[in-house]
Amino acid sequence: MKMDQDTANYRQNVEEHNKEMAQTEKSQLKYQKLSFVMSMLSAIFTGTVLIIVICLAAYVVPKVNTVYNSTMVSLNNLEYLTTELKEADLGGTVDNINTLTIQATNDMSRTVERIDSVDLEKLNEAINNLNETVKPMAEFFEERNPKTEK
Repeated sequence: MKMDQDTANYRQNVEEHNKEMAQTEKSQLKYQKLSFVMSMLSAIFTGTVLIIVICLAAYVVPKVNTVYNSTMVSLNNLEYLTTELKEADLGGTVDNINTLTIQATNDMSRTVERIDSVDLEKLNEAINNLNETVKPMAEFFEERNPKTEK
């Protein structure tokens, strides 16, 4: 009987062990399913992020290139203008303008002095003398060429 009891105990232990193994197997299967679902979600999320990054890159890169090219053109224009301004010798140009202004002011002053130095009384007297000289000649020509009245 001892053997029967040992066999029964052995069978009972095996059955308990099998139940535990079945439960552990169910638990592991549940964990594997959960792990599979999480892996799939992670793969889908990673793929979505990758697609978004590629789309953004396809959209942004041409715009960045356009901005870069515009910036380079502006920079080249700025360098050209800077070179032109360095070569323009603005200080010399301003000095020349100042010299011309001073010279024009001096010329105007001399002209005003000459106008002021003209003796207006003598000028009026000369005009009157010229008028008196020309008047007899005008009367002479008027007699020879009478005006026709209408």
